[in-house]
Amino acid sequence: MISQLKDWVNGVLRPLARLLIRIGFRPDWLTFLGLLVSLVATAAFVEGELRWGALLIGLGGVFDILDGQVAREGRSESKFGALLDSTTDRYSEIFLYFGIGAYLVRQDEWPGKWLAVTLLFFALAGSLMVSYVRARAEGLGEDCKVGFMQRPERLVVLGVGCLFGHEGLVFVLVVLAVTANYTVLERMLYIRRRLNAAASEAPPASPESEGS
Repeated sequence: MISQLKDWVNGVLRPLARLLIRIGFRPDWLTFLGLLVSLVATAAFVEGELRWGALLIGLGGVFDILDGQVAREGRSESKFGALLDSTTDRYSEIFLYFGIGAYLVRQDEWPGKWLAVTLLFFALAGSLMVSYVRARAEGLGEDCKVGFMQRPERLVVLGVGCLFGHEGLVFVLVVLAVTANYTVLERMLYIRRRLNAAASEAPPASPESEGS
């Protein structure tokens, strides 16, 4: 469903991406604009403006899609651009969770706030580890995009939950804490199967090579 939504958004934003290419807008600029929007969303969460934060998460997602479109269609993709995009994505997500954590800590009248903060910690840990496992797998020469709770899904779930206020936020923290860490396990098991399969298909070493 998220993939279909992303394809639809890609189609809607394609004319804007082509316009940005024509006027010379660089994808890195869009990457930094997305990071700036995440910082504003963080401030909104700190101030308890959960719905504004949710809308800003959506706007940041638009910039995240646009920078990739501008890079691909403008033939300006680069390895450093990919690194920059991944790095700012991680910072953006950390900032958002920081803003939500600050909001929760300020809820002095709510007795369950520390449980919610604990859930937020596991949601953040799982989110970062999902990305880490993919990066580590790619370092081993394996592609690893499997799993339900990837970054687009996490941001959609977080944004939708915040639209429903405090109760919605706490509910999605439970969902994220469970599903993000499950995705980590799912990816590790997937890579283990891939590596075991590759090892079983490898030809046995010849006696000459064993003695060399």
